[in-house]
Amino acid sequence: SPDLIEMPGFICASVSWVFLGSRFPQLHKNLQRGCTEGTSYLLFALAMMGNCTCGLSLVLKMPKPKFSWVLCFVHHLSWLIGSFGVLFLDIFCIIFLL
Repeated sequence: SPDLIEMPGFICASVSWVFLGSRFPQLHKNLQRGCTEGTSYLLFALAMMGNCTCGLSLVLKMPKPKFSWVLCFVHHLSWLIGSFGVLFLDIFCIIFLL
């Protein structure tokens, strides 16, 4: 379980993945319009790279023993959902809107 020093980061990560749902109204609007007008593709690509590298850094630094890996995975789950969840929605946007 997170200690007192890690708790603020854990809370922020948990709150941030809850706001992942804010991406859905924008995706719905883009699908209705059939375009992504006004999107900065450079910033979009940089955001995707940032989420990808953040998620991969968490996955790649997991400990080797399986028991420790499960505990570490559960401990980092909110960050993984936040990173890979947004990345998944961005990939969805690229596939269906470009």
